[in-house]
Amino acid sequence: MTCLDNISYNKIPNDIIMRYLDLYQFIGRNDTMLKIIEDDYEALTAATIRTDSYFFAQLIGLKISESRYKQLIVRDVKPKTNDEAVLRNIKRAFQKIHGETDSFTLFSREIQDLLKFLYKDAGTDTDLNFAKTVKKPKASINLLSSGKKTKRDELESLIQSYENTKKKNQYEASFININFYLDFIQLEPFKKHNDTLAHMLHYILLIHDDFKAFHLSSFFEKLYKRREVFEKLFKDASHNYKEGLADTHDLHRFILDIALESYRDISEILRNYTFDQQLNKSDYIENTINRLPEVFTKEMIRNEHPTISESTINRTLKRLRDDKKIRPLGKGRSAKWMKLYPTQKKPSLNEQLNLKL
Repeated sequence: MTCLDNISYNKIPNDIIMRYLDLYQFIGRNDTMLKIIEDDYEALTAATIRTDSYFFAQLIGLKISESRYKQLIVRDVKPKTNDEAVLRNIKRAFQKIHGETDSFTLFSREIQDLLKFLYKDAGTDTDLNFAKTVKKPKASINLLSSGKKTKRDELESLIQSYENTKKKNQYEASFININFYLDFIQLEPFKKHNDTLAHMLHYILLIHDDFKAFHLSSFFEKLYKRREVFEKLFKDASHNYKEGLADTHDLHRFILDIALESYRDISEILRNYTFDQQLNKSDYIENTINRLPEVFTKEMIRNEHPTISESTINRTLKRLRDDKKIRPLGKGRSAKWMKLYPTQKKPSLNEQLNLKL
């Protein structure tokens, strides 16, 4: 039996209920939160998409150099390898998710279409088909039991269990979603890439169920940084799965903690956003330059301040150049700048990409 079939036997622990209460306080302010940043929503979600794309690719083990990550995520250059094509597709998938999640419905056909979208131009079509059902020993087959379900049939049944559980309105959405996630991976409906698809589906379901913080705070950054813990919790939850005794509570706690952290991040983002609106933006950019490495680019500044105009950045660079605080190294959009005073902090490459490692 699946986790969703057995969900009624689960008693929700008190500490998880307390997490719900904390989380609902934030979810209840979703509309207010998004209203504050509505003028710059696209720029802010674009930054989240870049970060999620990077860490999702890391999570599923794509082999791409750091320099190519930057080009593919920020500049949308043409992919050269299968893994680079997958990264491009991941970014495009996130762009669709952040724009169209409210209308998402689980269907086996849509799930397969998502798989094909993620691996378009990155493998053979046969890898993206439904897996074959393992044949039972002939001794167990008789006239009454000879009809066996295909993997597509089993996926349809899992989706139906998900929909039926949601309709009961007796269980918190995130708990239903994590049970679906575990069931999907255990089912392995497709020949390849089931883990990748499960991560993406789980993410879609969370946003669909009002976890709006993930529009502005990277879910996969937090998941990737804790991947060893997540993998252990997943392994623990999978114990005795075939016997119908899987326990997903610790895995559920993990996801709720990420959601709470994301909402707290959003509170900080909104404070900074409001401050940014009130502060002299040129001074704000100068403060950012102080934190950048000795040699930096305008692109680094744009990543830090996606809502500040290009002209404001250019005016600030010109002012600092005239004050002999910086000097250009080359010309054009890709030109670098050098600071003529000591650097306060040297960030990592991922911080330079605004990937917030």
